[in-house]
Amino acid sequence: MIGNLVRSRRVGFTLIELLVVIAIIAVLIGLLLPAVQAAREATRRMSCSNNMRQIGLAAQNYHSLYKMFPRQALPNRGHTWAVAIMPFLERVDLFSSYDFSVDWNNSRNHDTIDKKVSTYTCPSTPISGLLDRAGGGVMTATTDYVPHGVVTSTIMNAGFVKRRKKPFGLINRSVTRMRDVFDGLSNTMLLTEDAGRPQFYVNGRLGPSTNDNGCGNLNVANGRAKGGGWADPQNFIPLHGFSDDGLSCSGPWAINKTNNNEAYSFHPGGLQINLADGSTHFISEQIDIEVYASLITKAELEVISAF
Repeated sequence: MIGNLVRSRRVGFTLIELLVVIAIIAVLIGLLLPAVQAAREATRRMSCSNNMRQIGLAAQNYHSLYKMFPRQALPNRGHTWAVAIMPFLERVDLFSSYDFSVDWNNSRNHDTIDKKVSTYTCPSTPISGLLDRAGGGVMTATTDYVPHGVVTSTIMNAGFVKRRKKPFGLINRSVTRMRDVFDGLSNTMLLTEDAGRPQFYVNGRLGPSTNDNGCGNLNVANGRAKGGGWADPQNFIPLHGFSDDGLSCSGPWAINKTNNNEAYSFHPGGLQINLADGSTHFISEQIDIEVYASLITKAELEVISAF
């Protein structure tokens, strides 16, 4: 009888033991989650780098065919660099449907410019592929990669970088050939990241609904950072330099303070650029703004040893 009672007892965990096990599992998850997130970001960053590498190669192929780099936007019609290189990104479909005989935002182009181009979006961007309301209320799909048009007189006058006689970047409204890049292809930026538009971000989080940064840069209204469309002729960015909070300029910070018309990414610690020689580099957000300005300009005879 006693033996039967012993055999009939249920074997299990006490409440305290269960709580201990749950606590251990929670600790393990807490330890593993950052590692998993870091691994995912490493994969996203690699994919982002591959996008920029493809774009850089497309720009090289464009130059081989037309003996010039793509321009920021063509005069009068406003057709952008991003449209120009599409045949070299295997997007002949969009290139063929785009009408170059009319303005970029003409109704004939509406059904083309609202199409997402995966090569133009960085996987690290929280919400990618959004439509941006551009000139005349036209909706255009966005790009996270943009050319640096110029080092502004604003930041030079503020004394954060030295004065430059030729402050213009590689991709601007004028024609640029390889022979015009006096700084050297390996010292001159082709594109940088300005991710997340049209949503307005500062320091890794959504910014306020309005922002007048005080230096003639594009002002934010309704939480929208302008110029994000790949077909929008305003998708190039200048270098103003920003304050630490990302809300005013000029300042000592070149990247990752705001995506309002400045270089910005969602990669921890920095962002990616590609150079005119076709290479892609990850640069620290602590980069000296003078060095960053030197990477932008193409004809100041500046040789950069490290960045």
